[in-house]
Amino acid sequence: MLKKITISGLRGFGVENTIEFSIPNLERGGGLSVIIGANNTGKTTIVEGIKYYQCDKDSISFSEGKRNAKTDKKVKIIYNDENDKTVELYTVNNGGSQVELIGTTDYNNIPFVLPSRRFVEYNMNKTLNIPRVSYLLSQFTTNRKSTLNQYEYRIFKWVKNKNEFDKILKKIILEPFDWTVELNDSGSYYVKIIFPDNKIVHTREGVGDGFWSIFTIVDCLYDSRPNDIIVIDEPELSLHPIFQKRVLELLVDYSKERQIIISTHSPYFISHESIINGGNIIRTYKDNNGNIETNSITNDDREFLKNIDEDINNPHIFGLDAKEIFFCEENIIVTEGQEDVIIINKICKTLNIKLEASLFGWGAGGAGNIFHILEMLSHLGYKKVSAIFDGDKKSLYEKCKKQFPYYNIIILFKDDIRDKEEHFIKAKVGITQKNGNIKEEYKDKFLNIINKINNYHLKK
Repeated sequence: MLKKITISGLRGFGVENTIEFSIPNLERGGGLSVIIGANNTGKTTIVEGIKYYQCDKDSISFSEGKRNAKTDKKVKIIYNDENDKTVELYTVNNGGSQVELIGTTDYNNIPFVLPSRRFVEYNMNKTLNIPRVSYLLSQFTTNRKSTLNQYEYRIFKWVKNKNEFDKILKKIILEPFDWTVELNDSGSYYVKIIFPDNKIVHTREGVGDGFWSIFTIVDCLYDSRPNDIIVIDEPELSLHPIFQKRVLELLVDYSKERQIIISTHSPYFISHESIINGGNIIRTYKDNNGNIETNSITNDDREFLKNIDEDINNPHIFGLDAKEIFFCEENIIVTEGQEDVIIINKICKTLNIKLEASLFGWGAGGAGNIFHILEMLSHLGYKKVSAIFDGDKKSLYEKCKKQFPYYNIIILFKDDIRDKEEHFIKAKVGITQKNGNIKEEYKDKFLNIINKINNYHLKK
């Protein structure tokens, strides 16, 4: 399995970057690594780099357009397994597309890579069933093809192992249906799907792309073995959120014993359970020079999420709204709680001003959590983050101001965002009334805060 990969010179990797992956530890999600980032920030390039692990070097060449000019058009990829054994793949010293290899290969540990482009021709010729390893060996190509290469090998194998295949398939698609491979009158084979309620029959061409995508995801898993490496680029493609959740459950479960690496744009593929149990989140982004950079969460982040997950009073802190933050390019505002999120938006609407950043979920679940959230965002490489503390949280404000000098840390000019009556706690004077309406005398002062945030986030 892959402990880490170091990439230099491939596509946008103009500077060397090392990406570490989680290793299965028999805990649910322990071997799941999730690569996130905006479009065109290198996620698929990482997937492509993984594909060449344990490969036949004579089957690989890197076209000139894929080799970064900042590295003198030379590609270098270093693979380290869980035992720190190293394999190095690099373009030849005299230039050109051909590659050399340092280290020994093990064809039994080839990653099973499912690309984001997973179209398969509707009509197929019958092929001999070939072993999984032989199929993987046939996939070594540097081209991002629009179709899955020689995929009919896999489809005809499904038929021979239908019970095992269906055990997984029916965990995602719960409605009753059946499938088989059928022969048409012209002598071509096709996948036939039958829904028994109305006796509706579809060819593979007649069902939705999401339905077919589930078949290809199941194909990655059903004949896999413990310690296999499985890589899926954008598992969410064409999938309804409910299917995304079910696929994630499968991946979390399978990653107890298998190393699973996914690249995604969907917050539905962020699993707290996985992160707490050792899974990883890897964020890709571009620096000011256009080079791809990567960052990952740390064990401190995992411990913080574990504590948050056990907070019964604030179960929403890292709910779906907060997970979406991981998919923002930049510009995040962290507040203490949910009322801050609601009232700041309300104030901005009243003042007719646009907030040039995204508020973090439904708040941090308390001022004490802001520090840890800023720490996690820092670990993931976020550069433009604001945090807003209530006026009575001066010590926490100063702590964050000192720890994160590159972030925009703000303290309100009143104890709270809104008025609060004394109720088990001392009454506070806020910026707004209890209903959240901003007080007339504080409009200009709060407008200054919003302008300060906007100026910071709009600054190049």
